[in-house]
Amino acid sequence: MNGRFRLGLLALVTVSLAAIPFHPQALSGQEASARFRVMVPEIQGLNGADRKFGERLADQLRDLINQMDRHVPIDEKELKDALKQYDVDKKDLDCTRARQLAGLINAQVVFCGNYTPDGENYRVETKFIDSTGEEFPVDPITVPERGQREAADHIYQALQRQSDQAAFSQFCGDYASSSQWDDALTNCGRAIELNPGSVNARYTRAMVYKNLDRLDEALAEFLRVLELDPLHEAAMQNAGYISAQMGQDEDARGYYEQYLQLNPANAAVRMSVAYDLATAGDPLGAMQFIETGLEVDPENPDLLKQHGGFAFTAGAEIKQGQEEMPAEAVELFRKALDSYNKVYAIQGADMDMALLRNMVVAHINLGEYQEGVDLGARILETHGDEAAIWSIYADALHRADLIDDAIAALERVKELDSEYPNVSVRQGNWLLEDGRVDEAIPVFEEAVERGEQSVDRVADMVFANAYQNGVQVEDWGYGIRVLRLSRGFDVSDLTAQKLDFWLGYSLFKASSAQQEPQTLETAQATLPRFREALRLIQSCGDYAQRNNLEKNRQDLLSATNTFIEIQDAIIRRGR
Repeated sequence: MNGRFRLGLLALVTVSLAAIPFHPQALSGQEASARFRVMVPEIQGLNGADRKFGERLADQLRDLINQMDRHVPIDEKELKDALKQYDVDKKDLDCTRARQLAGLINAQVVFCGNYTPDGENYRVETKFIDSTGEEFPVDPITVPERGQREAADHIYQALQRQSDQAAFSQFCGDYASSSQWDDALTNCGRAIELNPGSVNARYTRAMVYKNLDRLDEALAEFLRVLELDPLHEAAMQNAGYISAQMGQDEDARGYYEQYLQLNPANAAVRMSVAYDLATAGDPLGAMQFIETGLEVDPENPDLLKQHGGFAFTAGAEIKQGQEEMPAEAVELFRKALDSYNKVYAIQGADMDMALLRNMVVAHINLGEYQEGVDLGARILETHGDEAAIWSIYADALHRADLIDDAIAALERVKELDSEYPNVSVRQGNWLLEDGRVDEAIPVFEEAVERGEQSVDRVADMVFANAYQNGVQVEDWGYGIRVLRLSRGFDVSDLTAQKLDFWLGYSLFKASSAQQEPQTLETAQATLPRFREALRLIQSCGDYAQRNNLEKNRQDLLSATNTFIEIQDAIIRRGR
């Protein structure tokens, strides 16, 4: 080709033009050579239109542009040399080829379009395209056959507006990048007013709305971007993400599906989309996207890990707050285990520790406690120094009613990590559940010393056990015993009043039943307990007031005083 490069092959070339700085303050001192180069080829005459009109229009427009401060037309000779170099006939220079050629001769703005006969006139339809690919359509104009100057003036005015629009668009992006949201919105709005089809300004405005958490407006703007550019990948991703955040899961999956159609076999893209969905609150949709990828690449460990993680999270969300495990959650935990087991078979001891832990948790959630114990023991063969694995292994042992083994496993956690959270608290609670209250108390005291929980919180845990297993079921002996133990903690005044109120109430209830024979013996046995109950109930007025129990407290005080009088009378009579 004698050193020439045919423009017909330019579709294979990626044209990368530098972004245009439109800051007026940065341009005031520039030389003419730094002005933005505008390529003005002869626009195409269609349907037999006279070519001379296009030639004269281009000449007139170049003369006008040469008067601008920030733009300069590419010289006609330079343009002709470029057409010759790349073997292009000027009559074939449509907008696509014009933009390709502009990239090769360092033109930051390109002018293109056509004109067609309209009776005795010409209808002129043109546009400018800048280096970012942004198009600025010029309103069509109809002029006489010799009206090239009128058309040039009209197009020139549009270029001036395009220059202003580009400046506002640049300011819009600059302010957005520095998180000056109000200024960004103002300049984006001005750019869009000048060019409603501005993809860049609309996308930036959508991102500003997103950062301001104005999700409805952000989504609407992203959708407008997609109307203008149906293949705008970032807008597709953001539309999907925001739809998911707004709870529009089906819409979100639809936008992400469109995005994936552009990259159907790219596992990394699929995982990125799934991660966005999960982050926006749709782990189930994320899992389904990964499942589609696994149909193509079923042994991909990265896909399997994500699939297991999203299935696990989705199952946990469905399970939350349910007394019985829903069937949907069971299915999801099964899927999680299936994927995790495949990864474990591939990676073995190199598998991420968090995923190994999730495997044990999944067995626990499914009620497969012994399986969880067995898996935990197997994992500990290779991860015996990992406190997190010992911790979940202890949970599995506890669920399997192997309490002593569970407590011993937590002792191992303390050895491996002295700051591991809530280890002693868990031990204390497990001992309480097992009815071993006396053993639980010193363990709870250790929890306070370790800083795991406040002393009030620990006392509340013991109180909860006393209330549930004593007061509520009217096992007054158990309630009194455990409440006395909880009263041994150095708690705040209000917590002390709560414990005193219920201990006093329990003493009153137990003593009122015990005194029923009203013999000298029962009176002597219950009188001290009634007096203790009276003292405790008298001391907890603030707690009763705060918890709407003051009337109950007053009733208890009155009844307790009556029983004290009765026991006193029986004892005096018996003497």
